[in-house]
Amino acid sequence: MNITIVGAGNSGSAHAAMFSKDGHAVTLYEFMPNDNFRRLRAKPELTVTYNGERHTVPLHRVTDDETAAFADAEVVFILTRTIAHPILAERVGPYLRNGQLVVLAPGYGGSLYFLRATKSKDILYCEGESIPFDSRLGAEPGQVDICFINVRNPMGFLPAARKAEGIAKLRELLPSYCLRRNILESALSNPNLVVHTVGAIMAVARIEHSKGEYWMYRESFTPSIMNLLYALDAERLAVLEAMDLPKQSFLEGFCYRTYEDQSVDPDVAFRHYAEVGGPKGPSDAETRYITEDVPMGLCLLSSLGEKLSVPTPVCDSLIQIAGAIGKRDYRAEARTTRALGIADLSAESLQTLLATGDVKRVSPIPTA
Repeated sequence: MNITIVGAGNSGSAHAAMFSKDGHAVTLYEFMPNDNFRRLRAKPELTVTYNGERHTVPLHRVTDDETAAFADAEVVFILTRTIAHPILAERVGPYLRNGQLVVLAPGYGGSLYFLRATKSKDILYCEGESIPFDSRLGAEPGQVDICFINVRNPMGFLPAARKAEGIAKLRELLPSYCLRRNILESALSNPNLVVHTVGAIMAVARIEHSKGEYWMYRESFTPSIMNLLYALDAERLAVLEAMDLPKQSFLEGFCYRTYEDQSVDPDVAFRHYAEVGGPKGPSDAETRYITEDVPMGLCLLSSLGEKLSVPTPVCDSLIQIAGAIGKRDYRAEARTTRALGIADLSAESLQTLLATGDVKRVSPIPTA
């Protein structure tokens, strides 16, 4: 299959390496070139390490040219930080074409930006709540280490009515892809909305004091902090319920993605991951665990709660605390129902939009 991957960071490199290893023709596109991208453009191959094995695989193309990147792609993976979605939608939207499957992982509702940017094109959008490959770039450019591979990778589609078609295509790449009901269920099932924000905000003093020697999953989630996590998760579940979407708790979702055996106790499973599998970090208070997951995740949850008349006091408090810590107005840069163009939709119109992908129902992209 011809695949284009947008983003040469951890996730983009991991996907590029694993799909290339499986024999697909992978184009890697980057609109903000970094050292890793420059190295790959000079020598288009990746060295990937997983389970003690090391493979060097070729890439079909490495480019910052939109025409070359998207012309022959069957599937496009948007694997940048979610903050970049509005800019990327405007930049690459004109180059996307009919018949493509465009995957945003994670999504946080970002496919609605692309839907508006591509207008009447026949494109199927898909959003992941996380990514299949937990990875880190290696010590040298051109290297990527796979730390963990999810057992299940739930995805929501836009339009949701075409989800059977979409999931069949994705399973040609990775059999572990499975379904959420729509993109908003996927957005609110992103574990980082809960675990990154609570874990990093409530441990910011320890993060700064440790000077890089901090392990959030091992250190942050004491009994009291777990109480806070459960309280935030309860607000998330209430918003899902108000949208008539399935309610899967944070810990249940963690087990669903991570464990083949669904009889495992979710709390025990999370503790085990924290001790043996959780990555090191973050290393400073400017971590994306706060600077991305607060405006893209918590603010989206708060905005949906406001639209649906569901109180979110814990979520709102964490947004305010994070803003005070970083001296930033996260609501000013937030992903909200208005930013996504769905603030003025009735509940029925929103359901129709999610099911059909009818771009005429979405408000224009805000200019301010």
